[in-house]
Amino acid sequence: SLHRRADATRKCHLIFSEMRVAVTFVAAAVASSSRAAETANPIRRVVSLLQSMQVKIEAEGEKQDKLFAKFQCYCESNTAKLADSITDAKAKIDSLGTDIESSTQDRTQTVADLAAAKENRESSNKAIADATAQRNKDNAAFESTSTDLKTNIAALDKAIPAIENNMEAFMQTGTSALLQAVRSARDVSEYDRTTVQSFLQARGQSAEGYTPQSGEIVGILKQMQDTMKADLKEATTKEAEALADFNELVASQNKAIQAATDSIEEKTEQSGSLAVQIVQLKNEKSDVAEQLEADTGYSEQLGKDCEQQTKDYAAVKQTRADELLAIADTVKILNDDDVLDLFKKALPASSLLQVQTTQKEVAAQALAALKGAHSKRPGLDLIALALHGKKMSFDKVIKMIDEMKDALHKEQKDDDSKKEYCNKEFDETEDKMKDLKHTKEGLDQKIGNLHDEIKETKESIASLEQGIKDLDKAVAEATEQRKEEHEEYVSSTAENQAAVDLLGFAKNRLQKFYNPKQYKAAPKRELSEEEKMYAAYGGDIGTTPAPE
Repeated sequence: SLHRRADATRKCHLIFSEMRVAVTFVAAAVASSSRAAETANPIRRVVSLLQSMQVKIEAEGEKQDKLFAKFQCYCESNTAKLADSITDAKAKIDSLGTDIESSTQDRTQTVADLAAAKENRESSNKAIADATAQRNKDNAAFESTSTDLKTNIAALDKAIPAIENNMEAFMQTGTSALLQAVRSARDVSEYDRTTVQSFLQARGQSAEGYTPQSGEIVGILKQMQDTMKADLKEATTKEAEALADFNELVASQNKAIQAATDSIEEKTEQSGSLAVQIVQLKNEKSDVAEQLEADTGYSEQLGKDCEQQTKDYAAVKQTRADELLAIADTVKILNDDDVLDLFKKALPASSLLQVQTTQKEVAAQALAALKGAHSKRPGLDLIALALHGKKMSFDKVIKMIDEMKDALHKEQKDDDSKKEYCNKEFDETEDKMKDLKHTKEGLDQKIGNLHDEIKETKESIASLEQGIKDLDKAVAEATEQRKEEHEEYVSSTAENQAAVDLLGFAKNRLQKFYNPKQYKAAPKRELSEEEKMYAAYGGDIGTTPAPE
């Protein structure tokens, strides 16, 4: 657009220059011919017209210089702004690159910390599970040992006073529990153990054959009793300490699990935020890079346009300078004293013949000047037609030329006004186009960002939906597993209870033989009429369950 405008300006200037010269010479020639009889030197009018044209050309040149100065200011200011924008964009890209690298490193570290926290939580859970299993195992051992010791101590507590107070009554009671206590006693010499066992096994002999040795036996039994009580106390103390250590370990590991869980939640949120931040920084960097590319391209194009316009205007200035130089040289030549004298001699007091000859020559010169103007104006055609006529009235021709000059002056003013208006409109249109271009680029950028956000949101929704599905599936699996565990527990409990009942029944049956006093007879079962009839015909109605 700048090139086209410069070419149009230069062509218009050349055309108007040719027209001005043509009309000026025609006017000068006609005027000099028509007033030859009244003026001693008609060249003066030609010089005046040339000087007037020179002033007008200089005034137009000043206007064009001002407009070009504004254009140069526009080029310089926009070039500086674009240079600053390019520099800022490059610095912004470097800064964003550093931020992206830093955020990426932070996210990598956060992911590593998250994995470490998960590992720590798993380790703490495993430690609690292992400690719980060991605690259950130790507690079961303690319960077994404690039960045995308590049973043995109870047997000793019962046997020692009986031996001391009523030996004959003791000999009539069962000694199986005491024998078990003697067998399980530790820190007892084999001699003492054998002595006590022999003593207990001899309880069935008659009183006459019994050798009194109860004092020694009581001493051994008391020693056993003291040892068992000490062992029970020690085992109880260790169990309490082990339980306290277990509770402390569980509390410590629970704190570690809670800390790891809090860290996992924090690191998960931080990792997500850093991921979003990295995407935003990359999008911003891409936008700045696109803007930098656009500004760089526009800056290069602006530089080329400004350079070309400068060259074009230099050509216009050179053409105007050449025109002014030609006019100045012509005025100088015509103003020379020798030239004036020559014209005075060449144009003496005019006779009719001389005037007629001068008129023909002037008419020929005027026609040549009009043909050289290359204009299609009807007024010039009328002037040329009048100059072709045999009976030519220069008064009419001069009037037509004056009217033509006035019309040209008016058109020149209109053209100048339109030129300024067009230049202003061109500048405003270019500014609007640039603003619209930048606005469009900004909207395209926002649209791209919105598309990216929509895509990310859809991906997040899909991820959440998949997570919900996975969670529902996990809950269903956990529920099914819990049902199976519950059924297994119920079945196992029933089986254990049945086994306990069976053992109780077996124990009661053994008590009937080994320890009849502790035997509990089964309660009599009241048979129904149907059961009595069934039993009468030889049917088995089942065994009465052992007493509780």
